[in-house]
Amino acid sequence: MEWENKKLGEVIKLEYGKPLPKTKRKADGKYPVYGANGIKNRTNEYYYNKFSIIVGRKGSAGEINLSEERFWPLDVTYFVIFDEKKYDLFFIYYLLIKLELSKLAKGVKPGINRNEVYSLDVHVPSLNGQKQIVKKLKESFWAINKIKENSEKKMMRLEELKKSILYKAFKGEF
Repeated sequence: MEWENKKLGEVIKLEYGKPLPKTKRKADGKYPVYGANGIKNRTNEYYYNKFSIIVGRKGSAGEINLSEERFWPLDVTYFVIFDEKKYDLFFIYYLLIKLELSKLAKGVKPGINRNEVYSLDVHVPSLNGQKQIVKKLKESFWAINKIKENSEKKMMRLEELKKSILYKAFKGEF
């Protein structure tokens, strides 16, 4: 698989989110409203009508969220625009996570500058290669989540066993 060296600004554009009046925020709204670190509310209006990635711009600067529906990005965020004929949404999502954009945050109320983000060097395969990588990543993450889920169940059983032993010990049955 051949990879190209690029600047991130050649792959994506970061667009500014927009304020949403509190009167338009509704807990039962149709679309998610994204702040810098995730969904903050819902609304019946959307600002962007495609699946995209939301990047925290101020506060939780560099946090990455994926939206697979229309959404409203608040003004403390950027949202990602890219050429869908050249790049895969999930590939870009995983790439941005790997880049750890939060390390670029500066200031009292941490913020990231999109020009600094654009200047990052990245290596990108063809669209086909991106899709192959995403497929493998999703399979790997699914397996990891299964292992985690099984481990959590085992931990719960161990806690129950521990409580049972303590119960018996203090009843004099030990």
